[in-house]
Amino acid sequence: MSNGKPARAVILAAGLGTRLRPLTAELPKPMVPVCGRPIITTILDGLRLAGIREIYIVCGWHKEKLLPLRESYPEVQFIDNPDYEKANNISSIVCAGEHLQDALIVEGDLYFRNPEVFQHVGAVSNYLAIAVPSSDDWCFFTDGARRIQRMAVGSEGQPCWQMVGCSYWTAADGRRLLADAWALYDTPGGHARYWDEVALTAHLGEYDVRVRPCTAEDVVEIDTVEELHALERSLR
Repeated sequence: MSNGKPARAVILAAGLGTRLRPLTAELPKPMVPVCGRPIITTILDGLRLAGIREIYIVCGWHKEKLLPLRESYPEVQFIDNPDYEKANNISSIVCAGEHLQDALIVEGDLYFRNPEVFQHVGAVSNYLAIAVPSSDDWCFFTDGARRIQRMAVGSEGQPCWQMVGCSYWTAADGRRLLADAWALYDTPGGHARYWDEVALTAHLGEYDVRVRPCTAEDVVEIDTVEELHALERSLR
């Protein structure tokens, strides 16, 4: 990490976005507009504000709809994921290759209300996460140093950190992440795995990954049309 910021960012934008149908029937989920602007532009604006100029978008579903982003963001480069229809997002990680080193990895369907979360990412690998009294979503349990000890779906009523799909990986961890992702991808059932499981399930305890706190006001994950409309109402 040079000058206190990541060298690059990788945005995952290849998926089908089925939970946001019919809006994603012919449009990648990150290109769905919120108050007239595509979701992904809040990521790109935040990265630009943080001074990150090497940006890769891993694309698949209706990738041609992402290409016009180059007009406003000429620093963007595209990576094709040919397996997006038959594999989970671990396929996008293996496609990203060496670009995972000293990199932010961001899910393309996150709406960032606070672009400053892309700054001061820290010197160790980490995930953005929100402290909550309980969660029925993907969440982390940590030690006193906010080191992730376990990842789960649902906290069973316990306090936890709710995962936000934005993480930073050091150069060393990024190199290892790629190798471990390929190894998991090639196992039976590996195509169905989420990429986060590489470090935090398959190799739990072998990586030093921390939580970087944020709030629910900083970033919103949009999964359904109802959530999209609720966000638009809050922004008006």
